[in-house]
Amino acid sequence: MRQIIACWASVMRVKLAEQMAYRSHFALSVVLLIIGDLVVPLITLLVYRSGASFPGWNLHEALLVQAIFVLAKGIAFPFFFGMVGTTLSHVREGTFDLLLLRPRPVMLMSMLVGFDPDDFGRLVSGSVLLAYALSAIAAPDWSAWLQFSLLFLASIAILCSMSLFLSGILFRWVGSSRVFDIFDAISGFGMYPGTIFSKTLQNVLTFVLPIGLIAFVPASALLGREGWGSLWALASAAVLLLAGIVFWNRMLKNYTSAGG
Repeated sequence: MRQIIACWASVMRVKLAEQMAYRSHFALSVVLLIIGDLVVPLITLLVYRSGASFPGWNLHEALLVQAIFVLAKGIAFPFFFGMVGTTLSHVREGTFDLLLLRPRPVMLMSMLVGFDPDDFGRLVSGSVLLAYALSAIAAPDWSAWLQFSLLFLASIAILCSMSLFLSGILFRWVGSSRVFDIFDAISGFGMYPGTIFSKTLQNVLTFVLPIGLIAFVPASALLGREGWGSLWALASAAVLLLAGIVFWNRMLKNYTSAGG
């Protein structure tokens, strides 16, 4: 574990040093990313200002769901989702073999090479949204914060598993360059309270495609609407993460190198 942390620290220093060589580009990328993340909350704000609303959710509660979703992406995207683009480019160019030669697990190397500090901008936008949402909500007690913290870890695990599934697909179907578009289309449902959807769709987004577990369930726990029974999401996230690891390693066996 100590060596893994040392690897991450070393890569983060190098990547940040690279970005500092082009400070204006880095700053502009972060600003544009923050603006992009605030589009959906801005639409939500306009919806509520017009007199409409999500049934059972006031403005700040709805923004809380979106803030948690953005925060989860702000952690998962820099550390995990870069491996999707890394796998795509290296497999296409026949250079993935270089990662296989490194004296570290291949999965870890894919994550390290794909680390992108630009995505930390989501932590800024998510933190601002979270502070604004909590400013008009009754302060949660310690048990709500504890429950939320555990469920937020499950959110990170779910996003990590999704990055493993998406990148694993690319070992066999390297032409699937639209995997990010697929993820964005599906994950967009997680930006809204699950109760606004039909019961069937709620079940799909909870038990089949666990998008609702990323933000809706942690937000409900923070608002005191979920009991400790909601911690079943931890087991679900652990199973999904394990499945993602197994899937990624099985798909890696289909990699036939540049001459395959």
